[in-house]
Parts: sequence; structure tokens; C-alpha cells
Amino acid sequence: MKESKNRLLAVITVALCISLLAISAFAQSQSGNIYGKVQGKDGSVLPGVTVTLTGVGAPATAITDAGGNFRFLNLAPGAYTLKAELAGLGTATRAGVGVSLGRNADVTMTLNPAVAESITVTAGAPLLDVRKTGDGANVSKVELQNVPTARDPWVILQQTPGVVMDRNNVGGNESGQQSVYISKGAASAQNTWNVDGVNITDFSATGSSPAYYDFDSFEEMQIATGGTDPRIQTPGAQMNMVTKRGTNDFKGSARALHTSSSYQATPKIPAEAAAYLTTINQINKIDDNGGEIGGPILKDRLWFWGAYGKQDINVLTPTVISGARFVDSTELKNENLKVNAQPFTSNSLTLVDQYGAKIKTGRNVSTQRLPATSWDQADNYAHGLGSLKDPTLWKIEDTQLVGSNLYFTGLYSKVQGGFALLANNGTGCTTLACSLNTLPYYYDEKAGTYNRSFYSEVISRPQKQYRLDGSAFVNTGTLSHELKFGYGYRTATSSTLIAWPGSQWVDNYTGVLSQGPGGRDTGQVYFPRWPVGIYGEKVKDLYVGDTMLFGNLTVNGALRDDQQKAFVGAGVAAANPNVPTQMPEIDFPAIAGVPW
Repeated sequence: MKESKNRLLAVITVALCISLLAISAFAQSQSGNIYGKVQGKDGSVLPGVTVTLTGVGAPATAITDAGGNFRFLNLAPGAYTLKAELAGLGTATRAGVGVSLGRNADVTMTLNPAVAESITVTAGAPLLDVRKTGDGANVSKVELQNVPTARDPWVILQQTPGVVMDRNNVGGNESGQQSVYISKGAASAQNTWNVDGVNITDFSATGSSPAYYDFDSFEEMQIATGGTDPRIQTPGAQMNMVTKRGTNDFKGSARALHTSSSYQATPKIPAEAAAYLTTINQINKIDDNGGEIGGPILKDRLWFWGAYGKQDINVLTPTVISGARFVDSTELKNENLKVNAQPFTSNSLTLVDQYGAKIKTGRNVSTQRLPATSWDQADNYAHGLGSLKDPTLWKIEDTQLVGSNLYFTGLYSKVQGGFALLANNGTGCTTLACSLNTLPYYYDEKAGTYNRSFYSEVISRPQKQYRLDGSAFVNTGTLSHELKFGYGYRTATSSTLIAWPGSQWVDNYTGVLSQGPGGRDTGQVYFPRWPVGIYGEKVKDLYVGDTMLFGNLTVNGALRDDQQKAFVGAGVAAANPNVPTQMPEIDFPAIAGVPW
């Protein structure tokens, strides 16, 4: 007995030590779990009870183990019904059991030997999640749809305790842009973005999202600000978003939303800010239209869901051009398709295909960058570096249950980040050829302005990811273990092409008017090259964790190993066509395998 107690004490001590790295199911989550127990009226556990789950997707069954326990894992967010039955003991039904991202619902069901008929209890799962140690917020579909917001994920972050934003989006006056934010002291570069279980975080603009979204496409959002999952690599805020899916019922919806400048109050500038702030972004007009439909292809086996959304966002900026405030115009287009399948009882398969584009005119207009020198942004532009018309996100994922105590999930995904910044030239150019077909841009040093045109950029940022994750459930005496383990490999590449208009040269004829006695105007001409730069990273990660339940005590511990290697791809800087002898083509080799 003493030896047993010493062994248990040693286990607890080790568990508490590694729990300094404790992490819970919060990051890259796209599902939740239901854990339960079936007992008799006298509190005795009941093994061999058949528990049936119905709700989102196909029905599922589980048999309680020797301790009366059952579990349903990797469930899509939504409401479920549990039915427990055992010959001679009647049945018990628990309706309205809610499942949320990264959360665990613990349910106790009671069978009464003296009652033959079914007993139904309609109530949500207990609020206490004994397996959770993280901090954050879950925002359900009901809240997303019914609580008035500016309808983008950054506004949800803005409302999350522990997250500080660099701006406030009021009714959409900052929509179509990405806010910078921090959480609990972690730098913004430590933030991650996860959609349907895929880490899509931009590799070059670290901590930001490579895409914009159709707000009505989401089933639920979760923001984790502390105590993260063993799969997560950084301590910043983790944004997890899961899109809707098809069920056994055909469902659809459509929307047509309009916001006019006449709907808003005239903003008042506080007296203490009047010295540096004369006005703020105001809505000129916002239209948000879209629709969705989903349902069964084969009932209980194959489902689909699809959606389309388009936002036209027009905002009056504080910048005044020719006596009038400049109108910032952004168009967001999103397409979503998801197919869910259950080929057989122990297997589930998911296919995701998402496409998003941002088209923006007049980017970076200011008193220094006149409209002709602004950029017109497009996310679906192709030139030289491969097409940017690929899906923003493509994923195939398969989950296989092995018995009742082990499951594996394999995932392959591609993320296509990137965009084009095309010089407007005063003609609204939408192609690189148009942006280059003009006289060189020049800088007016006296006025402090760029004029006529500007340089253009075409940026490609693709990613590929492979993952294998699993969980195993083991009981050692009265101690319950949920082991989590996984391996991931991710590659990300950034390729940038920079080109100047007017055959690769830039004018600066105004110079400095006076440099003391005898001062005179100066003239300068710049001859740049047309470079293509390529760099990227390869990341491997391995983790193992354990959630241990000692009655009312839960201990979470995990260990993970990360390896990151940067590389620079082979590239070329083409010769300047005006002075090819003085500025010939430069080729540079690749540099691979540099550990960070």
C-alpha cells in the first residue's frame, strides 16, 4: 500500500513538473468532444450500455467501458442528443448537448431499473470543462449572426478580453483592412490564424492573415489567449475559425446588407486630439451580399455545403486630395465549398476548397502619394511567379477510429497567399503591362510628393502542410489518461517581383533649391534592376501530451520539439535595359538549410 502511494506521488510530481508546459485543446481546433458516464440510480457505474449520438452528421454509437464511461470525439460544433439504453434498465435521453471548438462537454446519464420508459432531459452540458486549462473566448454562430458588429474576424478579436487592437472598427469604417493586435504581452508576430484546422498564417507578414473572409460562412470562432494546445508553436493570440458544413437537412440562406453614410452620426474629435486629428475614417457606402446552401448528397454518408459572398466597402479617409476627402474602395469576394463524408462507421473524410480575393483601388494614397502613384491591389493576378488564382485554401483530412480508445487524423493542405500591387498611373491599371507603360515616376522634393506613377510588385506566398495527429485513452487503475501526439511538416515560400515603369528608370529633377550661397537645383536619375527574390522556411514539429484525471484533479502536461530552417532560393536580377553594360544581369545561387 505504501509502495502504491509512493508510486502515485511520483507520478503526480512528474506530471506537475511537466505541467509547466501545460497546454489544452485550444489551438488549430475545428471540433469539440463529448465525454460521458452512465450510472444507475444508486450511483453505481454501468458498463455495456449502448449510447447513441445524433445531431450534426451521421448518428454514432459507443459502448460504455468497465467504468461506465463513453466518449464521442472530433465533433463539429452544434447541438447533439445522447440516448443511453440497456436491456432491463430502460433508456435515458439527454438533449441539447452543446459542442464548441476546442471544448469538452462532460455528461452524466442515469438509468433507473424501476422505470421501463424513456426519460428525456433537455439541458446543455455542464459549464465546467474539467480537461480545459486555457483562456480565451468562443463565439457561436448565434452570436456571430445576431450581435451587431462590423462583420469581420478582427472585430471579434476587438471584443475579446486580453486582446488590444491598434484601431477600433466602428460599423465598418476600418473593414477590408487588417488590424494589428497583441495579447497578454506577446508580440503581434506571435499570433496565428487557423481555418478549418489549417494554420494559414502569413509567413512573410508574420502573425497576419493571408486572406479576408465571408463573415456568414463561419459556424464558430474561437480566440485563445493563453494555455494553448500542444500543436501550437507560438504564445500569441490564436484565432480558430470553422466554416459551416452540410447536414441531413437541406438548409440555405441569403443576405443583402447595405450601410449608407446617412446612417452614421457626425464624429466628434476630442479636444485633446484636435491638434493632430482633424477627421477620421467615415463610411461612404458598404454593401454585403451573399448566400449559402447545404445538405445531404447521400443521407448519413455524404454531405455538401457551399457559399458565396461579396463585399463592397467604400470609406472616406482623412486624406484630402484637390479639396475633397479621398474615397478608399475595397472589394472582397469569397467562395466556399466543403464536402463531408462518412465512408464507414469508424471513418470521416473532409474536403475544403476556399477562394478569396481582395481588389482595392487607391491603396496608400496620401499627401505624399497622389492618386496616380497609388497601388491598385488584386489577389487573383498572375505574372511570372505562377498563378495567384489558385484556391486560398485547399484541404483533405481523414479521421480513423481504431477501436474505442485510439484515433488518428491525417491532413494535407495548400494555402495560396499573395497579391499584386499595380501602379495606378492615373488610368486604373489592372495589369502589370499597363502599370509599366508610362513615363518614369518622379519625386518632387520641393512638394514632398511622388508623381505620375510608381513601382509595382507581384507577390506570391504559397504554403504546403502535412499533419498526422492522434489521441489514445488509457486507464491505469483509477487514473485516466488522454494521450495526445502528432507530427507536422510545413513549407512556405515567398517570391516577390518588383518592376519600375518607363523602362526601369526613375527621375528626380527638382533636387534641393538652395544649399547656401551659390546653391542650385540638382537633377538625378536612378537606374534600378528588375529583381525577383525568393526565400522561405521548412518547419517540422513533434509533440506528445497527457491529460490526467485524478478524480476532481486534472493535470495537463506536454512536450514538443520544433525545428525551423530558412532557405534562400536561386534568383535573378535582370539587366537594366538602358545601361545593360553598367548594370548587367545578376544571378545568385540558392542557400538551403539554415537553422533559425
